[in-house]
Amino acid sequence: MAQLIKVHSCISRYEMDLYRYQSQFLRLKKQQWQMIKLAYENNEFQHFVSRQTETLDEAEGKEEKENFLSMVRKKIGKKEETLSYDLTNPADDQQTDTMELIFHSVPRSMEELKVKFMNHIFRFQMKWATSTIREKSYADASFFEDERLHELLQKLPDQHLIMYHPVFKMKNTSIALDPILISPREIVCIHYLEGEQHDVFEGSSERFWTVNPGGHEKKQLSPLISLNRTGTIVKQLLRERNIKLEIKKVLVCKNGFVEFPQAPYDVTIADKRNFSQWFQIYRDSSTPIKHDQLKAAEILLSQCLIDSFRRND
Repeated sequence: MAQLIKVHSCISRYEMDLYRYQSQFLRLKKQQWQMIKLAYENNEFQHFVSRQTETLDEAEGKEEKENFLSMVRKKIGKKEETLSYDLTNPADDQQTDTMELIFHSVPRSMEELKVKFMNHIFRFQMKWATSTIREKSYADASFFEDERLHELLQKLPDQHLIMYHPVFKMKNTSIALDPILISPREIVCIHYLEGEQHDVFEGSSERFWTVNPGGHEKKQLSPLISLNRTGTIVKQLLRERNIKLEIKKVLVCKNGFVEFPQAPYDVTIADKRNFSQWFQIYRDSSTPIKHDQLKAAEILLSQCLIDSFRRND
């Protein structure tokens, strides 16, 4: 699963310490998967199912779960503290951030287990991308149901970092950008074309594009305006800090078609005809996280606007 390091203008843990949290996420996800997979294989998954409908005495249930966790730790062969799931802040902050394993039912297959696990991790990713230990943003509810965000996070490998519609502060203004995929070898600025199933977008260098020409056609603002703005800002920020990662720009139209024979050389079009092939390149990537990748992400995060947050009580 890719890592969500920024959502719009929400405050994010990764902004506090990118290097620490990206490595903690990888370690924690691996540990949690080991635990629930072992529980499932040993018919002990009920220990992670909410007890709201059970009549088992609370103290007895707690003791039973502790005995089970102790057994799991021995089988996995790790020290107890590595499986505690308490992510502790630096020494001067004694508060903890706990990632609880709680599900509503026992999965019927290993595939269902994987789906439940990924949805569980997604919710935790949203928590990290919209809060710190002490502060919390008001994230729009639509992000939690966003299919594009789910696809990026759940289908791309761990070493990819996602900034989803970040808002950058540039001089005296704020600018909302397209989603940014920070991979080990390159940075990809992605613009999703909005439309209905099988829509045809006729591209041009003009300010407006035509949707479904010759039929019930309509005009739509050129997506290149937003995509070029995102690419230009990212390139400028990284050039100033001497980061050499390649910047790519992609127009995504997963369920429709883009007809644009005169498309700029630096823009890739991933429509219904070739989206799967384009996306598979990143899904198959096995390149580990790189130093320049993390440095680039840190630079971009430092430029992000943070607003709409409150201090927790």
